[in-house]
Amino acid sequence: MMPTGNPHIVTAEDIAEVEAIGFNITSGKKPLKDFLLAYFPGFDLREYLKEIGELLTPLTQAKIEKELAYFEEPPPMIIVQFYSEDEGDDETGLALSRAFIRHDDELIAEHDFFRIPETARGQGIGKKMLNLSLQQYLRLGVDKIVLEAALADGSYVWAKAFFTATVPTEVKMILDEAEKCLSPAQFKFVKRVYDNYYSKYPNGKAFPMVKWSRLEGMETILRKSRWHGEIDLNNSELLAKFKYYVA
Repeated sequence: MMPTGNPHIVTAEDIAEVEAIGFNITSGKKPLKDFLLAYFPGFDLREYLKEIGELLTPLTQAKIEKELAYFEEPPPMIIVQFYSEDEGDDETGLALSRAFIRHDDELIAEHDFFRIPETARGQGIGKKMLNLSLQQYLRLGVDKIVLEAALADGSYVWAKAFFTATVPTEVKMILDEAEKCLSPAQFKFVKRVYDNYYSKYPNGKAFPMVKWSRLEGMETILRKSRWHGEIDLNNSELLAKFKYYVA
């Protein structure tokens, strides 16, 4: 999509500040400043990393590691990782991994991983993270956000956030689980959503998970599910709903 707002012009001071706030940089062939100007013009990486730190650092007392890696090809990519030393602990761990991938005609933000300590859940941290990220994505011109919904009830959360499911076999597995666990009356509506979509789009890769998230009994099913999803930021209707959700 076309970037919105005034584009940021990266400077040497930006790169110095990225290093000053503690990011360990694994470099590609080009200096980071030149890499950003060549492949990700308009990306205020310094501000994005600063905002991530301000939001997530207070959530843990554990030591935090900050990593930034970038590669020129194939294709040009930036990977940001921010994690606590106990990142693998589902109750106390903190971990964030994001990748930005520049294809010839498409810029993708890949949400690889996000975990916050159990004590911080239910406080809107996830929405705040999405909101600050979305502002950067729009300024940068990201076309699509992609992810695998699975971790710590994430499947239900991403469904509510208007992400669509892209792998039909995964959608069918959720449907089969719903048939086993729901009453016939509940399952009737779940099946209707499935049939309506795939009758129109037999090979569809944009199943509207949000419709399932609103149906009786499906919250529990979705919280235990795993599916690959995306949101197309060039779809003005979906973008408007996503903006409203994260606001």
